[in-house]
Amino acid sequence: MIHVETDLKVPAQALRKVIRAQAQEWDMAFTETEDWLRVQMIGGVLSVSGQGRAARMRVESDTASDLQALRDYLTGELVERGLRPQWEGERPQTRPANQSLARVARVARISPSFRRVTLAGHELARFDEAQGFHFRLLFGPEGAGWPGVDDIGVTVWPGGAAAWHRPVYTVRKLWTEGGVPHLDFDIVLHEGGTVTEWSAQLAPGSEVILAGPGGDQGRRAEGWQLFMGDATAVPVIARLLALLPEETRGRAVLFVPDADDRQPLDHPAGVEVQWVVGDTPDFATTLAGAEMPAEDRFVFAAGPRAAIGRLREGLAEVGLGKREVYAAAYW
Repeated sequence: MIHVETDLKVPAQALRKVIRAQAQEWDMAFTETEDWLRVQMIGGVLSVSGQGRAARMRVESDTASDLQALRDYLTGELVERGLRPQWEGERPQTRPANQSLARVARVARISPSFRRVTLAGHELARFDEAQGFHFRLLFGPEGAGWPGVDDIGVTVWPGGAAAWHRPVYTVRKLWTEGGVPHLDFDIVLHEGGTVTEWSAQLAPGSEVILAGPGGDQGRRAEGWQLFMGDATAVPVIARLLALLPEETRGRAVLFVPDADDRQPLDHPAGVEVQWVVGDTPDFATTLAGAEMPAEDRFVFAAGPRAAIGRLREGLAEVGLGKREVYAAAYW
């Protein structure tokens, strides 16, 4: 594993107390002794040691990309509390280690509501099936250059981080062509959307920068699974279905604006895929009508906030526990 660490002028016990409380709130696994605290975070391990009025913080990760994301996040949290870390250890030279510069290879309208963008570039090699399959497109202020790093390896955003638009997308496909890594992602088109307008003007050769990969791989071992999503969730559900073991049973219900938005998806034979044409997904009714087993089950739902809110209200009624559900409001 690679790592960075820093000394902090703060009581070690007090810092451990704050981090322990956050780990409990986020349901992160942690271990602790009288001298140190270790927290398993997404992408790596955070350790805090020391006694008295001095603490030592260490961050370990398997990849430079995850380490960059953790370093950036923790730096922001510490600075908010009046602490300025001086990270020692692994350090990117120019661009942040979790950002990749690529060029547009192809742009295609694949259905009334979806446009597919294909990127190519050697820096995309950090994306592979073993890592998280989400990333962020990076849109900076007019005339701004690409992000860089400061003297402690933390990302520097030209014009300030708040000036950058960083929407999340899902990798649909990864492959190598002519020795160069390629990546496909799909954009849901809607009038006035920043990325919709941007993608309409894209031409082969245009430079694009993206941050990632991020998030977990989404693989679940439960024998019965239910997936529900609107058009914005089609890419991630497509990836999840393709990763399922062949013996998995269940359903996937996808709500799309147009009948021509339906597309072939790889999935186990025991998982039924249903496409529903309509602008207003009804996850709560779909859940209530699902014939779920009493155990060994999992529900994934993603889409508009209103639909997710109604779904969450009905979770207890069907007896689903916290660890049996993932529900995300994408917009």
